[in-house]
Amino acid sequence: MHRARLTAVALAVVLTATACTTSDPEPRPTTASPQATGSAEVPDDGSVVVDVEHGGAPVELTVHPVQVVGDHALLTVDYAMADDAPAGTNLSIAALLRNPGSFLNVGRLRLVDPEGMRAWEVGRDAGTSVSTSGEALNLAPGGSVTSQAFFAAPDVPSVDVLFPYFGLVEDVPVVTGEDVGTTPADLGASDAAVYPAGDVEVFSVAYDGGASTQVQAQDATVTLASDVLFATDVADLTPEAAAAVDAAAAQIAEAAQEGEVVVTGHTDDVASDAYNLDLSNRRAAAVAERLGQTLGAGFALRTEGKGESEPVAPGTSAEARAANRRVEVRFTVARAGESLEVTTGDVATPEPTGAVASGSAPVEVEAAGATWAVRATEVRRSGPFLVGSLEVGRVSDGTGAPVGLFGDFAAGRLLSRGMSSTTLTAGAYGATLLGTGSYLYPADYLRGEVGTEDARGVLADQFVDAPVAQGQSVVVTVLWPDTGQDTVTVDAEGRFRITDVPVTG
Repeated sequence: MHRARLTAVALAVVLTATACTTSDPEPRPTTASPQATGSAEVPDDGSVVVDVEHGGAPVELTVHPVQVVGDHALLTVDYAMADDAPAGTNLSIAALLRNPGSFLNVGRLRLVDPEGMRAWEVGRDAGTSVSTSGEALNLAPGGSVTSQAFFAAPDVPSVDVLFPYFGLVEDVPVVTGEDVGTTPADLGASDAAVYPAGDVEVFSVAYDGGASTQVQAQDATVTLASDVLFATDVADLTPEAAAAVDAAAAQIAEAAQEGEVVVTGHTDDVASDAYNLDLSNRRAAAVAERLGQTLGAGFALRTEGKGESEPVAPGTSAEARAANRRVEVRFTVARAGESLEVTTGDVATPEPTGAVASGSAPVEVEAAGATWAVRATEVRRSGPFLVGSLEVGRVSDGTGAPVGLFGDFAAGRLLSRGMSSTTLTAGAYGATLLGTGSYLYPADYLRGEVGTEDARGVLADQFVDAPVAQGQSVVVTVLWPDTGQDTVTVDAEGRFRITDVPVTG
């Protein structure tokens, strides 16, 4: 085994009666530093051991190598609590790590391959997490419990494991041909269970909303809002729109490899299919002609129109239709996996729309009927990511979860990402980094059908639902694309902004 540093340290969490009880009615002070617990005796098989403080008590995680058998892979994790933990402490691991809409499982664990930019989720059956341990997994002082979960088999030598509240455990070996002694059926999976896996993408939205950019490996798509480029039912670029395309083209030329560039027009569902198909073709041609003037001879432009046939936002609301009216520019980037910003002109950094703090100082935020203190305890480089740890503490009295702390329902360009309402309001997806002209969102991955509300998962805590009492805290982990900056600004629109956060590693 080897002992690793944990990317985020889990702090005090008060769970429901079935999940956590303590004989001390007063909240205990917490720190953001790992606590040494001493290693449990485990085989030297490549297991990764990390120490965290959770609920005021030291907890040791032993993440065993991921064992691949056929199409599936088993992740086994041991959780141990030291003898000298506060008396009466009792954590239900399965309640803490469960998926929304279910009670006891470890369905929110994810595997991540940072080099190949891929993520895996626990198996699901009819939308409910399966293939995981289903008992409470109560952890008490001096005791230990073990969780198991099945995923689709990774074809890489090692993965990182993303835990809710515990952070990112890096470099867990993947081994093959082992007799695990457990099958997905043993953990509740039927033959109809699915094991989601998807390519990780990085996504940014220009401050003015006129463009958004997504990159997966070397494949990039810049989406230009048709409402910025064209009047209703028109395919001719105005002088202002032509300047917007010129600005985008200059940034694309800087980031792209020479070769084919595909320009695709899309419309909303108003008017007939035939009319929309023709309009989308004419708009794609207009944008491509203008792009070619800046990109030059090294790029071969191809155009196509899709009309209303490929919506990215479900529904017929004004916001959904605006998201679906777009022109997409697809090309190959020169440097795989790097964050990419494309804007349609010079845009100033927006003024903060919430409370502001700097560095490691906490910022106070009103959300979920309570007052919270949010502090950026760490942002550090890990492969292609910046891994952020945001400590969320309850300032006001009472007990409750900080649901909605990081933002509201999606609007505008965000509708195209296919996020569930739970992910958008209960998790940390709204915690962005401020780039040179864009908001950079946490990395995400496609796990379902494009155009559906729950098509994507996020490499961040997706459901921050642990009840927190006054004076206590939880830590939320976020994986952003690496911006190359020495300091970053974390911004949750309408909630808070934390400037000048140093980047380590």
